[in-house]
Amino acid sequence: MYVARQTREEIFTSLAPMRGLTTRHFMDMLYDCGEPDEYISEFLRVHPTATVSNDIVDLIENRKSVADLTIQLLGKEPKHFLRIAKVLQNYKIKSINLNCGCPMPKIGKKGVGGTLLTELNTIDDIISIISDNTSIPISVKTRIGYKSPQEFDIILSHLARHKLAAVYVHARTVKGMYGEPVDFECISIAKAVLDCPVIANGDIKTAQEAVGIIKNTNADGIMIGRAAISNPWIFRQIDELTNETKIFIPTGENYFNLIEKLQNFPTKPALTDFQKTSSVKKYVIPIADFVDPSGNFPYRIRRATTLQDLTNMCENFFMGE
Repeated sequence: MYVARQTREEIFTSLAPMRGLTTRHFMDMLYDCGEPDEYISEFLRVHPTATVSNDIVDLIENRKSVADLTIQLLGKEPKHFLRIAKVLQNYKIKSINLNCGCPMPKIGKKGVGGTLLTELNTIDDIISIISDNTSIPISVKTRIGYKSPQEFDIILSHLARHKLAAVYVHARTVKGMYGEPVDFECISIAKAVLDCPVIANGDIKTAQEAVGIIKNTNADGIMIGRAAISNPWIFRQIDELTNETKIFIPTGENYFNLIEKLQNFPTKPALTDFQKTSSVKKYVIPIADFVDPSGNFPYRIRRATTLQDLTNMCENFFMGE
């Protein structure tokens, strides 16, 4: 197990939530690879009959890590946020996080996630009701606008009204999804307006990029999502780069052992081999894309139909033909 974050100059790092990927079991795997300072859970939906789900309780109570844990909430009705926040304040967590950034259309149609950026007064109401009636800190995950970065100034003016634990800025618009260029200059703008920590997020792929963004924007930290799937050692590498120590470069054997661990993640008993293979491929495809930009290995992985096929392909690629 890699042990980091003792006495050192450090960059604060956070694992971005990714639906169906950043489970407790994935976080437990990062415990061995090199952890971030903070984990943010997959979002908990907030609605009239919502409760704190068993998955969230399991994450809070049974994870290996002692790193900070923030629970992300997705919804739009302030009174239901308050009800859930009052329950969560009884658990050992760092804070709750309001999702104002999810760009997926099926989420947006419900008026939640990134669509909340079109209803800034609702964001104010949610933050205020939680802050006024509970002791639990609240942070916000936002994009820099719904349609245009020119909306960011007004978004920041609303966020600046509140005492927040942090603001995580994915430096794209909601409509820009994941293909729009990332505008990290907006991080510097947020730093000039907000008096809470500002965490930079958006397509950060390597430790070198993370360190460069901190230097160029004066951000208080880095949030990484997809890159932690393709390279689970990235948080360790950021530590090492920051401290000017030798950077760990994973070998083929490291990756093959990692993929074996992924195959051992618990699944529902009734899943067929094909379904289990599809579940593992969600993790292996980003790894394949990362280690083989030519596309040949990812092409084969996408066509695996059994766990044995998947294992054989990975063994051949990582351990030698």
